[in-house]
Amino acid sequence: MTTPIAQWKAEYETGNTLVDQQHQSIFSIINALHSATVAGQGADLLEQTIQSVRDYTTVHFDTEEQYMRNQGYAGYADHKRKHDALRAKFTAFETQSYPDIQQHTIMVSHFLTTWLIQHIQNDDQVMIAACRSSAQPVAEVVGPAVPQALAEIAQWRPEYETGYTLIDDQHRSLFHAINALHSAILAGRGGELLERTLKILESYTTIHFETEERFMAELHYPEAADHTAKHRALRQKVEAFIAEEAQTPSRRLALRVSRFLTEWLIHHIRDEDQRMIDFLRQTRRQQQTLTAKAERP
Repeated sequence: MTTPIAQWKAEYETGNTLVDQQHQSIFSIINALHSATVAGQGADLLEQTIQSVRDYTTVHFDTEEQYMRNQGYAGYADHKRKHDALRAKFTAFETQSYPDIQQHTIMVSHFLTTWLIQHIQNDDQVMIAACRSSAQPVAEVVGPAVPQALAEIAQWRPEYETGYTLIDDQHRSLFHAINALHSAILAGRGGELLERTLKILESYTTIHFETEERFMAELHYPEAADHTAKHRALRQKVEAFIAEEAQTPSRRLALRVSRFLTEWLIHHIRDEDQRMIDFLRQTRRQQQTLTAKAERP
């Protein structure tokens, strides 16, 4: 199993539920890119992953920046400059071409990991501590202290692990994104963040579904057509949510979206994905056995 390049630790927690869940979602996206690189698929996912991290950090930076403005944080300008520097870095990643795409993929994942950990440990921790000790009202725009059980509508459990690191990292990222939306709802910002969260989920589920569908095609999974149809149905549902949000954005819609996505994702992982993974494992074992026999003198 691939060791995560960005390992979440208790010391990275800011104490703010929404901020922490957004950080964890970015960690999971970076880990999925790293897992893809180890599996030789990093080049295929690089462009889409950079886009997903860019989109998600945009939501995350907007969340932090509004919080700092509302709390009158004295270090706001310097903190925002660091956000802007990473935004500029993403633009460079997307516009530059590199002859060695594999090396570039490794460089991107290492850069994002190093930047994110340093930013959380140094800038975010200082910012959260200063805002909490300020004389501003306690009701935080980013979110009041919310019990973790309430904040996590989609709780990751060992039983959801498929054993395929790349797929599990992508699943975790989707869980964190749904939880971050739910935390925003509890903080009264669900309607505000719903559109951007839906677009991120639309982009990232595309990456994830393409990963699964590639596995199924390579090993000739007999239920691939049905499995792919379920992916297509979710894409259409997310598109319908985006259209509905454009017409009548509301907290109630945000709640409906987070609950639907949670139920769909858990059901899909426990049933469809596990069945697929069981077949892929069995097929790979058979292939390895045949290869080993063929190589014997």
